[in-house]
Amino acid sequence: MTMEKQTDFDVEVLADKTVEKLKVTTGQVIWIWANVYSLDLIEALAFRIRACGAFWTLRLTSEPLLRRIGMNVPEPYLSLVPEHEIRWLDDIDAIIEIRDHPAMIPDVPLPRRRAMGTEWLALIDAAARKGVRRLMVFNPTASLALAYQLPLEELRHRFWRAVNVDCDLLDRQQEKIQKVLQEARDVSITSKAGTNLRMRVDQRPVWVDTDSIPYGEVYVAPHEDSANGLMVINKAFFRGRAVDNFRLTFLAGRLVEAIAPNPDDTQAWQEVMDASNGDKDVIAELGIGVNPGVTEPTGNISLDEKIGGSVHIAVGMNDRFGGRNKSNLHQDFVILRPTLCLDGEIVIEEGAFKV
Repeated sequence: MTMEKQTDFDVEVLADKTVEKLKVTTGQVIWIWANVYSLDLIEALAFRIRACGAFWTLRLTSEPLLRRIGMNVPEPYLSLVPEHEIRWLDDIDAIIEIRDHPAMIPDVPLPRRRAMGTEWLALIDAAARKGVRRLMVFNPTASLALAYQLPLEELRHRFWRAVNVDCDLLDRQQEKIQKVLQEARDVSITSKAGTNLRMRVDQRPVWVDTDSIPYGEVYVAPHEDSANGLMVINKAFFRGRAVDNFRLTFLAGRLVEAIAPNPDDTQAWQEVMDASNGDKDVIAELGIGVNPGVTEPTGNISLDEKIGGSVHIAVGMNDRFGGRNKSNLHQDFVILRPTLCLDGEIVIEEGAFKV
């Protein structure tokens, strides 16, 4: 069905859009992952799923519970894999993962927080192996608004503007960018802030964003040894910080230097590295944001990486989308108003599409 555009955030309309995107059918089982902040959305989704003749089940948590677990559960237990839930996936047709709270948990040390993420990583890997679709839905809650230091209504406005785009036009734009990226070998990214970065993407699968709300991204895993140069991030976000003018230098695909004007911010990034494992400092992703409804960074990568005319680069894990890196880290950085050239041809010029 075709949904009428709503100018204001409406949890019932968001539930409609979610169930419509999943194309829920009779007899299916839909697993909802959420925080207690999303009880109204959970209810709206559960009703619509049952109205389709399908069934829902719930994986529910809360920030106070996560904090208690992170601070007090014995460390060896934090990284245990929930084998019982992995078995349940055999009966699940789709997962709705609601992003409704910040990743950082106050007072929980980063290494323990990473250990807590083991169960989530095990579940999404198992879901992918078993062919269970996972739809990520951003829900602009008061918890997120507080984390990003925005009024709740402003966060909802930004989110809803990203959702209420012309989806047919957005789909066609994603397909166009996917096609030109698939045919490319050499990538060059520059910006007035100082970015001058090159890499190769030939013979790597190029993906479009189909499983998130809002959506609007084309991405690829570059050759892991190919990135060379400097990346300057106008505003980076990690460990709950907003860091201006973050400078990252790549050599043969590896991140060899990361410097912020404030030494405390540089140290915070080093703590992220220290708490991560595997190919944590290797180029992982080149992404292109194509959603015209996202125009400025918020601090949530579910929105920021979709900024129309932006480019984002990630380090860490990429083996889930065509690369070789294995890590418990996947950290994105968004470059605003970039100039992107593919094999010498300008595709984006200072944030404006030329395709």
